[in-house]
Amino acid sequence: MRKILTFLTLTSLLTACGSPQNVRQNPQQLLVSALVAQNQQQIEVARERLQLGPKDNQVINLYLLALADQPYQLLSHSQQLVRQYHQYNAAQKNILKPMLLWAYAHPIYRQETAKQVRLLQRETLLVAPSEIDFKLCESNNKGCSNTLRQQMADIAAPVELTEILTEMANNDPCINLTDENVGGDLGNLCLASRKGDLKINLLSKPRYLSAQWQAMLNPGG
Repeated sequence: MRKILTFLTLTSLLTACGSPQNVRQNPQQLLVSALVAQNQQQIEVARERLQLGPKDNQVINLYLLALADQPYQLLSHSQQLVRQYHQYNAAQKNILKPMLLWAYAHPIYRQETAKQVRLLQRETLLVAPSEIDFKLCESNNKGCSNTLRQQMADIAAPVELTEILTEMANNDPCINLTDENVGGDLGNLCLASRKGDLKINLLSKPRYLSAQWQAMLNPGG
């Protein structure tokens, strides 16, 4: 009986060693889980246990800036990367492209909409039509953010930027893409956002699946 109990105990221990709980302790899996959860502190802790290549580290550094909601800092720290974008592998580009689009869209949007915020004071505040056509900026045109758009030329098609900028405009209470004055709460929301009393999220930060991070960290796997 003792031999049988000893055998069963050893078997259970060996099974536990291969259990999913043990697999979750894998440093790479911990990093992937932290990245998916967008937990900045856990990302930093987990990657210290891994020897990542410089490109993977750079991607994660930029992602941490995205999580901190710092698109302008991300853009500033990605200038060299953008010029060397062709040197990154497909899995890295799969992470980088949405991140760079998110970062570049903010200053491009700001420049191309800055002069088109028009509030009218009637009985209520109205938002006048904004004379904006992002499609016209798909090629070099006056009033467009041509320099930043050119930097993104090898990374994303102009139509992709147009889609993102239009999404931002639809979330912006100060921008009116219709042909008529718009009332309701829009004018008050615009005024509050311009005063800094209301935070508007024009474009959500990119999110990635576990498989996408795994592919980046295991390019040959």
